[in-house]
Amino acid sequence: MKAKTKYGIAGYRGNVDDMIFYKLPNCDTLIGRRRPQHFRQAAQHKDYRQIAQNLKAIQPGEAYKDDFRVYFSLYRDLPEARRSVSGWYNLYVKLMWDLQKAGLADLKTLTREQILDQNLPCISVKAAVEAGFLLPVLNYQRLDNTI
Repeated sequence: MKAKTKYGIAGYRGNVDDMIFYKLPNCDTLIGRRRPQHFRQAAQHKDYRQIAQNLKAIQPGEAYKDDFRVYFSLYRDLPEARRSVSGWYNLYVKLMWDLQKAGLADLKTLTREQILDQNLPCISVKAAVEAGFLLPVLNYQRLDNTI
């Protein structure tokens, strides 16, 4: 459920009954969702933690980050873009999870060298768009800096 207000509510967050309300920094909508009722198993939580640490250990280069920042600013203007994406890093993580879903990589063991050796689609923003993992934006061909 997305609620829009006429004058905007700057920084409203909180809980009401079984709902959680929050506002993403780059979005102009107040988002309300139900409080999760399920509990994750410890092994699943450990896997997510390991994947997050591994994605951080890849350490993309500054030029690659800049390409993702440019892509994000162009991505926000697309009509079919997901409005809940609040930054370039969210798009980067979404790309990596899509790679795992497609069976091209295992995020628990993925390394920067493996990305370069196997020429995976996450090697650059241009390669990810051409492989269909990211939506095409204006002049995406220029975003070809490698990870």
